[in-house]
Amino acid sequence: MHFDIDFRQTTPFDHFWRSTGYSPAELILTPDMQQSLAWAGSVPHQGILYNRVHFLLELVEVEIDGSGEPSYRWELLDEALDVILKNGARPFFELMGNPSGYFSDFNDDRQLRQWKEMVSSLARHLIQRYGMQEVLGWYFETWNEPDGSGWWVQWPADETAFCRYYDACSAGLWAVEPRLVMGGPGTCRHLSPLLKAFLEHVDHGTNVFSGERGSRIDFISVHEKGVRSHLEDLTPDSQGIASREAEIVDYIRTHHPRLAGLPFMNNECDPQVGWWHTHTWHGTPYYAAIAVKIIHQHLQTLSDGLQVNYALLSNDNGFVGSWGNRTLVTRFGGDAFTDTGQSHHKPHAIRELRQNGRPPFSMVKKPIVNAFALLSMLGERRARVGGGNSEIGALATLNAQGQAALLIYHSRDRITSSGKERITLSLGGLPFERAVLAHYRIDQDHGNPYVLWENAGAPERPSPELLAEMHRAQEEILLAEPQEVELQGGSFHLSFDLPLPGLSLVLFTARPSGAPEKIEKAWVERYQGLHGVEEFVRWQGLESRSLRTYEVLASASVQGPYRRINPTDLLCTGYLHTPGGTDPVFYRVRAVDYWGRSGPDSDVFRG
Repeated sequence: MHFDIDFRQTTPFDHFWRSTGYSPAELILTPDMQQSLAWAGSVPHQGILYNRVHFLLELVEVEIDGSGEPSYRWELLDEALDVILKNGARPFFELMGNPSGYFSDFNDDRQLRQWKEMVSSLARHLIQRYGMQEVLGWYFETWNEPDGSGWWVQWPADETAFCRYYDACSAGLWAVEPRLVMGGPGTCRHLSPLLKAFLEHVDHGTNVFSGERGSRIDFISVHEKGVRSHLEDLTPDSQGIASREAEIVDYIRTHHPRLAGLPFMNNECDPQVGWWHTHTWHGTPYYAAIAVKIIHQHLQTLSDGLQVNYALLSNDNGFVGSWGNRTLVTRFGGDAFTDTGQSHHKPHAIRELRQNGRPPFSMVKKPIVNAFALLSMLGERRARVGGGNSEIGALATLNAQGQAALLIYHSRDRITSSGKERITLSLGGLPFERAVLAHYRIDQDHGNPYVLWENAGAPERPSPELLAEMHRAQEEILLAEPQEVELQGGSFHLSFDLPLPGLSLVLFTARPSGAPEKIEKAWVERYQGLHGVEEFVRWQGLESRSLRTYEVLASASVQGPYRRINPTDLLCTGYLHTPGGTDPVFYRVRAVDYWGRSGPDSDVFRG
């Protein structure tokens, strides 16, 4: 497969895929989920920015005053949101959940008014606690999938009640701050009656609170996935996801042209319905490659083809589970965590687990996390790419720091497929004459710890040695030693074999004038692992795109000497260390660029 790439003319490029989702919100109160979110937060350049969480309002407790009116306690909600923000993410805040089971009927005027007042109280509290500028960067959305499950307060789905509920949500938010962003409906049935009724309401219906015709909406969200829920590995129809979204866009443009220019999103675009079902491909490079292909298909079909104002494409893969579950990391432990409340969306089961204490666990990063790390290295301007087909495609970008990034995927929907393809790249118009060429790879032999686990007999409780080997393998994605290359007239030609499934990220980085900057913020999170205390070393990454690795340095003494403890290079901003023993460990972190120049060590911090 040959690609011609011209960097002379570029267009702005929005990273619209930086999101994950999970359920329920109580899960965030457990150390298991907190470590999973730390892994997600370690993806560089806020590569996973939004956390779309079901049932956040289940964390709110209702107190009834003497007049029979509710007031609200926010402590558990604050605790969960603090975890999200600590990891550099932002809430995608679904106004979903029934505080203390208080609400039952949105067709009741008194309850509808109370819901509106509750949303206003929530908005005031969030702004007071987190600041206006922070909360203005969040999305607020309606109840998740009100047309597809019994989670909605009024089930079977009542279209009138849902539209009244939306008016209460939006009026409650905008009474406090009109700049807050609110949309929906997050439906999961293709062009369902509820979706059509909702669009009709916000376009032509009478707003319950203002009495005006039509209601403001800031974005339209739907869910389309690759194949239905099934215990078997059904073949996803990846292009079908974007094609069905295109049908919804066409419906909106035909029947509601006033809404046609609104931001549009699919915030659950997973290859297969059913996060809890065991599909081994979730833990392998297959998932990494098809996720990138789905992003590219949306870019081609919707952003480029239909000129859709595409705002966000999210995977619902932030749960906690095993290799085969639709999760970012795999969890090893002495209990079946996926058989608790998150499986069946019974959020109070998680709270009981928290109260009873959690057994030790250890986690390993899946290839899907590194797929988002590679995506995060793409620049803010996209170049023209010639070439590709339904299974092989390329994204080519430039950034303001003097780096060209090319991400090439090889993905076939049929899960059992394998093979390889010769890739040739002809690049022109690069804005520099000399650069370092670095090639990163995710495939069967790179960034694939599942193979090590399977070869070791698939133990339920991996040994310390196997865990260390898997943690090393999860980071081994540099295909070859970076090398300096000459670009004659801004042109370059490169060839390599790309396995199926597989991803290649090729970077051309111009030499910056100075060494990396100092890392100013770093900390440690402690967990009880399977074989003793584990310390997750985290730091706020640098904006520089010329970094080869971060080095994590450790010492038994605050004075040192400090030695590097990460055996492999790190693109991500987190490292899991099992120190052994009970003595404190002191850490420093520094960045190293492709030319071997080290930045200053961070200040000392301890576990």
